[in-house]
Amino acid sequence: MRTTRCGSTSAPCATPRSPRWPTRSARCDSLPAVAGKEAPEGGPRIIAVASGKGGTGKSLVAANVGIFLATLGRRVVVVDAAFGSANLHQFVGVPRPHHTLAQLLANASVPVDQVIVDTGIPSLGLLAAEGDPATAANPKSAQVNKLIARLRQIDADVVVLDLAGGTAGTTLDLFLVADAGVVVVVPEPPAVELGYRLMRAAFVRRLRKVGIGAAADFPADELRMYEGGIPSPIDIRDRARDLDEGLADRVDAEMRRFRPRLVVNMARSKADMALCGDLARAVQRRFGVPVDPLGYLEYDDAVSVSVRRRRPLLVEHPESRVARCLEKVARRLVGRDTAELPALPASPETYYDLLGVDPGATEEEIRRANRRVREVYGRDSLVVGALYNKSRLDDLHVKLDEAYETLMDPTSRKAYDQALFPGGVPQAARREDSDNALAAVDRAAPAEPAPPPRPSPPPLAPDTEFTGALLREVREAMGIDLRAIAERTKIGMAYLEAIEEENVRKLPATVYVRGFLVQIARMLQLDEERVVDTYLARFRRARAATQPG
Repeated sequence: MRTTRCGSTSAPCATPRSPRWPTRSARCDSLPAVAGKEAPEGGPRIIAVASGKGGTGKSLVAANVGIFLATLGRRVVVVDAAFGSANLHQFVGVPRPHHTLAQLLANASVPVDQVIVDTGIPSLGLLAAEGDPATAANPKSAQVNKLIARLRQIDADVVVLDLAGGTAGTTLDLFLVADAGVVVVVPEPPAVELGYRLMRAAFVRRLRKVGIGAAADFPADELRMYEGGIPSPIDIRDRARDLDEGLADRVDAEMRRFRPRLVVNMARSKADMALCGDLARAVQRRFGVPVDPLGYLEYDDAVSVSVRRRRPLLVEHPESRVARCLEKVARRLVGRDTAELPALPASPETYYDLLGVDPGATEEEIRRANRRVREVYGRDSLVVGALYNKSRLDDLHVKLDEAYETLMDPTSRKAYDQALFPGGVPQAARREDSDNALAAVDRAAPAEPAPPPRPSPPPLAPDTEFTGALLREVREAMGIDLRAIAERTKIGMAYLEAIEEENVRKLPATVYVRGFLVQIARMLQLDEERVVDTYLARFRRARAATQPG
């Protein structure tokens, strides 16, 4: 990278972008445009990368999506719009940018192209914010509006915005003006729940921008009824329908236009890899808006190594696992078309919609779908936190019970199908995975081998004594692998095996075993108190027998 002196210092500073930057006439038009709403004629496509909190890796995603698109021949500018907490320059390998975003905010006459610095990566420029004054952390609304207009004037194919974490008005405004808004989460409750909050807040902000914010003006005492204190899009629409049918129709139209993308970062387990699709389906069901799952990024030490060296990940470790994941995410982001998203479930959902199966599904497919949906919408699931309160989750479980019981009973299913499909059950072929965004993400996770035939469930009574062998029988009858319990409960495999084998020498103190049993009973849908009492009675007798004297 070419450098120059900054003021009186001798530290290297990035210069304005070099002649290597191609002119607009030289842009590569053979690549797909970023899917989403149309940008103004001649303007760049804008991708905004956001998160509900810091520490999710949104800067990593923003920087490397920009780098990857640049390697495809696109002219890209990455913009550090995390006002007051700028760090994007380090992810693209620029140590001390000479020009920053504050120059645009302070002086409307400064040409935007003059403050874009060269990153040393062909076709990639940086609009940095490092070293901006403290006042830049809270730009005024007028400044943000002018900045948005200036971003549309950048002479590039794609502009990638790295937004600040959270739901500040500036963040929401920039997220909403983007042609594609990406929400980054990690497989942890705070990140997922605040990601939901970001999507709720962005939709409310959207309604205010288009002049129908009154639909989201709920009384303060009523807001406490909703998860996170912000009603979901479907809550807003349903309430508006009780007040003004025309207003509800306008809210419904905005729901169909609001299309957040989703990325799960730092995926360590198979469950983490499937989380992106699970979250997307759950949000679509609860919010009533289309969500595009772009995929997951595997946890990889290459990230921390490249960050410490202040080098771009895709440049420093192009063959790493996380680099390959980033490339998949970037390709999906630029290759998606709105038509590829599956249709939102009808309201009310059919039993087939609830379980996520086709009307022609076999009994075994329905069983598998039921196990999967029970896991996703379990009370301790990462997916349901701040998405469903207890009452709504109870209602959903009742519907799932009804759906499963009806579809597994041949007589009930036949009567249901006749009422639902008077002209006969549709036999349309399923769409290919390549045409289905959600299936594409699910396919990205490692495929599971077909499970062996399951044994019949053991008989259980109120006075049943739960032994390790009986717990194993119940688990196997439900088709649950021991490793799945370990991933969900975070109990070590060695302890789970020792519980089923009743190997007391390998088990910890009684207080820990009690906690393990409670979690196992919940996952196996057993009476927690009965499991704990009967198993611990055997455990104490066996442990006493092993004590000397």
